[in-house]
Amino acid sequence: MSESSSQREKRLLDMAGGDVKLAVELARIFLSHYDEMHRSLADAVGRRDPLDVRRMVHSIEGSLGAMGSLESIERLSAIGQAGRDERRDLLEELFLLYEEAINRSNDEIRLFIDAQE
Repeated sequence: MSESSSQREKRLLDMAGGDVKLAVELARIFLSHYDEMHRSLADAVGRRDPLDVRRMVHSIEGSLGAMGSLESIERLSAIGQAGRDERRDLLEELFLLYEEAINRSNDEIRLFIDAQE
């Protein structure tokens, strides 16, 4: 699913009730906590541990649902499904696709923050 930058910005603002300052603060909080969650997911994928992968996907989904691009959310869900199906052979490939999407997504969040300052 594709999402334009204006749709993404609207979603971020809607999440904050239209309050730009709150949206920026929530975006900063998300970015400050995301790296640790990402490392934990990468570790679980590297160990090819479907249970830990599912746990980390679940942990990230809540934050990403509000902040992440629709593409990154879809790709994270695919990792979770591979974990549920115990498809260890797919985890690394799906994680790389997710990383591409989340890196773009986080760059867009940074641009949103910068544009508001």
